[in-house]
Amino acid sequence: MKNHKLFSIFPILIMVLSGVAVVSSIPSEKSLADIYRTGKIRLIKELTIDDKSLPQDVFFERLVNLAFDADSNIYVSDYRSNNIKMFKSSGKFVKTLGREGQGPGEFQGPYYMSISNDRMAVWELRNRRISILKLDGELTKHLQISINEGRPAKIRPLPNGDFVFGMEKLYYRDLDKPQEYTIEIYSPELEPKKTLFSQQIWRNRYIQTPNFTNVPQPFAALVYWDVSPDGKIIVGFSESYTIEIYDSGKGKLSSFSHPYEPVKVTEQDKKQWFAQMTTTGPSGVTQGAPDYIVKNTTFPKHKPPYQHIMADSEGNILVFPYQRENVKNVKGFDAFDPQGKFISFVQIEGDVIFPYFSWVHFRENCFWFIEQDEEGLYRIVKYKISD
Repeated sequence: MKNHKLFSIFPILIMVLSGVAVVSSIPSEKSLADIYRTGKIRLIKELTIDDKSLPQDVFFERLVNLAFDADSNIYVSDYRSNNIKMFKSSGKFVKTLGREGQGPGEFQGPYYMSISNDRMAVWELRNRRISILKLDGELTKHLQISINEGRPAKIRPLPNGDFVFGMEKLYYRDLDKPQEYTIEIYSPELEPKKTLFSQQIWRNRYIQTPNFTNVPQPFAALVYWDVSPDGKIIVGFSESYTIEIYDSGKGKLSSFSHPYEPVKVTEQDKKQWFAQMTTTGPSGVTQGAPDYIVKNTTFPKHKPPYQHIMADSEGNILVFPYQRENVKNVKGFDAFDPQGKFISFVQIEGDVIFPYFSWVHFRENCFWFIEQDEEGLYRIVKYKISD
């Protein structure tokens, strides 16, 4: 009997042990930091939202910025349509918020936007105002921004409901003076709380030709920043490879630096800089830079250490350096952990091309791009990061 009982228990033990073995053999999903340590990532397309996703009488005209609410609904500002289009996380169209106009809940050129808790902040370029709305589109407050006060250049949310604004100010009465870039904290009611950071930049020089004209300065050192999921504000001025970490209440917490190899500005860079410009005149739009722009443009010997900063959904810091001339067709970023410890340079494999950086967002381990196809049609694309 004893042998029989032992025999009957033995298969049960095998089943239990086998079950444990199977569970333990299932690998857990890698963190983003673990994927970065491999030195390479692939971007796998998971979702595309385009004109086919819209009702017959609704179109994408000129998409500018994305935002997400706590339920992962997607909002996109359409500058030319003068509205904000809302989608479920699945890509299903929900509704359009706003319409063209200057009244409550109306827009003129909605541009930068952000959602913090149950409030949406929208910078309207042509109305020169910041609008705070509920997520159903109901206006709660306007803040008019005069031309002498500058303009928002970026908006990001904080976990406590506040907003972070990147503000760029031009001194119209002194055209030889650089612009001033500040990072400012505002309450959900648009009450100014704190100026966190300030830096002079030379994004543009301004001349009379005889008209008032801005001359973009190539490869200028600029301010780049983002907000991590825990509310830390990551700031860099690209004159050097030093990144600072701020708390909205306490101020600067820490900083870190990283060695880099300066990238020379080549003759090809100069040609491409002028070739991409367009000028609007009496005869229409002309491709290329006019003589007065060429004469008032100064190129530095080297490009800045980097051209963008992002925080991913784990709080890792992604810094996008300029591509070295001797490393063609290699695109990627330097990855640092939330404390600034270097992880790796991460090469982005495949044919995915980053659009203009203000059209790139990070959420839930995914890059979200606003893209244009060969015909110039807009679409929103979600890319999952994979090793």
